[in-house]
Amino acid sequence: MKFAMYTLCFLLCLNTTVDSRKSLLCHKWKQIGLKQFGKAFKPVDASMAEIITLKTDGTYEELLYGSLQIGGVWKFDADSAKLAFALTSMGGTPRASLPLEKTKPTDSILRLTADTLIYGSLAYYGPENVYGHDDWYFVRDGD
Repeated sequence: MKFAMYTLCFLLCLNTTVDSRKSLLCHKWKQIGLKQFGKAFKPVDASMAEIITLKTDGTYEELLYGSLQIGGVWKFDADSAKLAFALTSMGGTPRASLPLEKTKPTDSILRLTADTLIYGSLAYYGPENVYGHDDWYFVRDGD
């Protein structure tokens, strides 16, 4: 009986965590900077800033360079600490990509508050293939 109660409490806490992370994440975000792997933080020119809108239905819209429209789907990993993105359209043209179910969440959420999103996009860098991440800095952009 105790085991069942502990399991239920754990599952409720886990679901609350996912819901609260989702409620923090699902907004319109404007990029303010980028810290490339091994380099210093650099602010992004407002005219070139990426704007991404993450929606609760698991879709997202992105505006790059002030004119390139991108659409896609997103998901959390099991503990809501990482994100996966799959592109579905670019410039209004549908794109084929790996289905989201087969995409492994790799972008780590480094900071997520009501007004700040920082995530690390993982990759291998340089001729030695050093594993690291670029950090993308966003602030909430109205709603």
